[in-house]
Amino acid sequence: MRNTIVLEVNDVFLTDFSDNIPTPVFIESTETGVRILFDDIDELKSYQQTLLAEQDNTAASDESVAVKAKLKSALKTALREHLAVLESITAYANALFHFIFNAEAHRQDKINIFDAMMHEIREAGNSWELEKSIKESTYELGETAFNHKLTFYNYAHNQVDFNFEKIKSRLIKDLMVLKISLDEKV
Repeated sequence: MRNTIVLEVNDVFLTDFSDNIPTPVFIESTETGVRILFDDIDELKSYQQTLLAEQDNTAASDESVAVKAKLKSALKTALREHLAVLESITAYANALFHFIFNAEAHRQDKINIFDAMMHEIREAGNSWELEKSIKESTYELGETAFNHKLTFYNYAHNQVDFNFEKIKSRLIKDLMVLKISLDEKV
């Protein structure tokens, strides 16, 4: 969900990359090691898979093993952060969904509110419009008072570091999965 994933890996240098250790596409030297850039999480996962495949295929030196360990550690940290973003989106989607469908209202009214909210979410061009559209489309049910929104909006409002469109798409997907599960219960 980050716009660009930047990994700073200390004590790993450009000269450490060889046949045993694949070189990432975007890498630069720093005073303390290297800086690796990935355009998105899929690119990072692809590099991680390549690194793991190289580990399985070669009998590497102790130095190579140490370098790979440092790289894998940095990759795991980036993946954990990505999972934290996904979990905050899912938690927010669950909170929104349950706020709507646990409210005191007729079932069809709840469905109409949900559909209106989904339309407004799709139309939102930034996180402020998203937040406003959710408030406006659910105002009939009362104030949305749940803690999940804070973590979600920490990512959604930070458009310098995080891709709002990807966050919004994931929110829509999670909400649609919840609606499908509601339809299956009927």
